[in-house]
Amino acid sequence: MNYFFSLLLFGIIAGCGKGGGPPKDAPVPVELVSVESGPLKETLAAVGSLDAEESVDIKPEVDGEVTSIRLTEGESVKKGDVLLQIDESKQAAVVAEAEADHKLAQETIHRADMLLSDGTISKQEHDQTHATFARSEASLNLAKKRLTEYTLTAPFDGILGRRYVSVGQYVTPQSVLVSIYDLDRMKLNFSVPERYSARVTPGQTLQLHVAAYGEETFSGEIYLIEPRVDPGTRTVQVRAFVPNSDHRLKPGMFANLSVAVGTKSQALTIPEECLFPNGSGFAVYRSANGVAELVPVETGLRVPGRVEILRGLQPGDRVARSGNLRLSPGRKLLPENTAPHP
Repeated sequence: MNYFFSLLLFGIIAGCGKGGGPPKDAPVPVELVSVESGPLKETLAAVGSLDAEESVDIKPEVDGEVTSIRLTEGESVKKGDVLLQIDESKQAAVVAEAEADHKLAQETIHRADMLLSDGTISKQEHDQTHATFARSEASLNLAKKRLTEYTLTAPFDGILGRRYVSVGQYVTPQSVLVSIYDLDRMKLNFSVPERYSARVTPGQTLQLHVAAYGEETFSGEIYLIEPRVDPGTRTVQVRAFVPNSDHRLKPGMFANLSVAVGTKSQALTIPEECLFPNGSGFAVYRSANGVAELVPVETGLRVPGRVEILRGLQPGDRVARSGNLRLSPGRKLLPENTAPHP
């Protein structure tokens, strides 16, 4: 019986030695791609926030009780549309009094003109009458101007926000009544590092994404470069206009953006999949006469799907895009689905 088991064990070991997988030096199937040389746009990635082109909190210039509200929250308004009315009865009485004084001063000045012509009053008395008339006219104009302050109107075309007051509420110049926003065009605020400040100029276009719309791309145009560097952050503040006729972008939204800041004419690039971690950096497997060669590389700019190689490779080198996990230095390569030379 022991002899039988010894033969069986010997057969199993022999079988494993013959058919347990491919030989260690078998070629590894890989896809090879060429190192390409050509223009590469250098882009600056940044984050920013969106603001309405115009926005304001409507506050009264006078104290008083709100007598009527003619706005609807969230609706569009035109410049000059009446939003709220504050009780103006007291100021209307002031206007009436000023009108009476002005009328009396006007009649007095006519009499003074006639009295001066026949020598009844002196030139000084006549001039004092004219001064009184001028003061009454100024007082009437001021009273009428203050009367208009009790009617609050939209300062520009826009969208109304939340209303903070109700009819009958007493308000002061510190009270916020309602907010209004012009959303037809947004302002994008962001900052760029000092070293890029000379490469960002008004008129440049940019692309941005916001979380609410996933991968959808919006475009904008830079119009302001702050003329000073923030000494605390060593950055420069930048502003751009972003068209928003459909009002999908909202004030306060967070945006990821990119700005083209130059082009490298002869940059070496490879697909991102060719890279793998190697020590504190990255490396690729290069084909050296059909044999895998481990090559540490220094990377530069990254664009969607590709990465710039600063050191380690030459134009036309063939590197592995697949099969890296199975490769090792000196392993033979079996190219398949090889990408053509550029």
